[in-house]
Amino acid sequence: MWRLKRFLAEREALIGIVIFGVLVMLADICSDLEWHGIAAFLRIVGIAALVALFALDHIFRFRKVSILVPLVFTTERDRQSARRLFESFVQSSRLSVKPIEQLTKIRSDDLLIRLDHDPRSFPDPANLEHWQKAWRELLREWEEEVDRRLKRELPAGETFCYHIYPHLWMPLAFAMGASVDLRRPIALYHRQQEKFYRVMELTNPRVLFEEPDSSLPPPEKVPQDFETLPEKEKLVLHLGITDRHDFPEFAAHPDHANAANAGLVYRKALDPNEDWLGYVQWLYREAKPLLGRYREVDICLACPSPIAFALGMAFSRTPKITVCDYQNGKYVPVFSLEWIERRLPFD
Repeated sequence: MWRLKRFLAEREALIGIVIFGVLVMLADICSDLEWHGIAAFLRIVGIAALVALFALDHIFRFRKVSILVPLVFTTERDRQSARRLFESFVQSSRLSVKPIEQLTKIRSDDLLIRLDHDPRSFPDPANLEHWQKAWRELLREWEEEVDRRLKRELPAGETFCYHIYPHLWMPLAFAMGASVDLRRPIALYHRQQEKFYRVMELTNPRVLFEEPDSSLPPPEKVPQDFETLPEKEKLVLHLGITDRHDFPEFAAHPDHANAANAGLVYRKALDPNEDWLGYVQWLYREAKPLLGRYREVDICLACPSPIAFALGMAFSRTPKITVCDYQNGKYVPVFSLEWIERRLPFD
């Protein structure tokens, strides 16, 4: 659709000459030669072409056709393995890099963002500086090498939507979602048994704050009544969509004895053929009033990375949140959303 839109926009004058000039002249010639049937046919073709152009113009005015931009974040350290992952994602998801390469100087390698500074590869994976450096590396590659170039090099009027597979540790997936906030249209993918599934459509990211589908039940609360939580300065909130029977593990957080502890959990493995948006909407809806009662909030995640990414988008602009990483049976605080607030990306 975007190719047709571009073709019509660039050749509007030529199309007008063909319809109003060439066809009319050919019809007149046929009339002079008394080929009245052919002349009538040519005039009908011209009228049909005008109607088709009018209809297409109406469609393009009221229906935005975005260029789909495949984007993969990965912790895969081997370059060839990362490249195969990207190619598999593009092919399985029926996406294409060609439109981007034809319209801009961006190449497929730019759309594969591989994490060189993996915080879990260091002897001290709980070091906050490693996680902050990893986040900055991913953000720089996305914001400067992809997003700014798309906005600068795409022809005027062209829009785009990111189709993202976040092959990242959950805290980094959450951090990237919080970084982009609601500033870009996004579709999120999940990989299962070597196949990629589009599990969330966030072309209008504000849908995250809408009411979830009534057919989907709310998450289980632990404890059942949040009103009984103790009055503390800090909340440790466990958010999970998992079939782990031991979630949430309140004692796994180092500060659990000095904080209020709560959990919201769906005890199941998600079906990748379903739309996962409702789960994020419910988790956000149930957690939001709870967050307002505490000065500090640590979030512990147990969910697929697309869920973590979408939760990051929903909870962005909440600097008191720190997201934790699960290491050796313990939840370790590794990334504060306060870092994002110091310079908002994608402005």
